[in-house]
Parts: sequence; C-alpha cells; structure tokens
Amino acid sequence: MKVISVSAAKSKLGRVIDQVIKSREPIVIPRGAHHVMIAPYYLPTPDEMELTRLGRELDKTKPSMEEDVELTDAIQQEIRQYRAEKRRRK
Repeated sequence: MKVISVSAAKSKLGRVIDQVIKSREPIVIPRGAHHVMIAPYYLPTPDEMELTRLGRELDKTKPSMEEDVELTDAIQQEIRQYRAEKRRRK
C-alpha cells in the first residue's frame, strides 16, 4: 500500500487513479489524524445483486422451518426467471 500527500494527490489525481486501477493496490492519503483511501471498486454482477435482493426479502419475512422447502423452491424459481430474462436480452 502506498501513501501520498494531499498535495501530491491533488496535482496528479488522474495518474493516481490510473495507478490504482493498474496495480489494484490502494493508495492512502493522510490528512491530519484522518486518512482517505483510494482503492479499486468492483461492481457486483446482476446475479449477486439479485441474490442480495432475495436475501433482504427473506430477512424481512423470517419464515418458519416448515416454509423452507417452499421458500427454496420460490428462490430457485425467481433465479430461473431472472436468468431467462437475462438470456432474452442478449
């Protein structure tokens, strides 16, 4: 991990960002007692986003143990529909 000053980051921010993208290593910029990190960010895939959405919905409903089979089937059906829609878009 590399550390650079605020003034160095300010004067060559574009190059700093390009370096982070290329090396995939974060750069830390100290500012007094605080620190800021510039790091690569990877967007989640549509499948990961869909699973996160389903997880949130499941957390809200808190199903009983008897509902697990139905819930699993519903999740699998939702994923199948999502993937079918994704294939149709291509």
